[in-house]
Amino acid sequence: EEMLIDFHKLLGEHSNDNMADAVWETLEIFGLIAFVMDNTLNNDTMVEAIEQKCTVASIVFSARENWLCCMPHMVHLA
Repeated sequence: EEMLIDFHKLLGEHSNDNMADAVWETLEIFGLIAFVMDNTLNNDTMVEAIEQKCTVASIVFSARENWLCCMPHMVHLA
């Protein structure tokens, strides 16, 4: 089952910091700590920025271990 839980209009560029700030707010509201998304470069750097925010907040989070790539997207790329 899929459900959209949040949607943010980003002001400015889709930089890792802008995206991380928007996602961080949603993570705090829903208590989430894992991601399923495609492997575009800005998503890669955004997850790394989330990892830094977690470190500052004393939350154990590994960008590498908590980011699952979307399987249909990966199959399409192959």
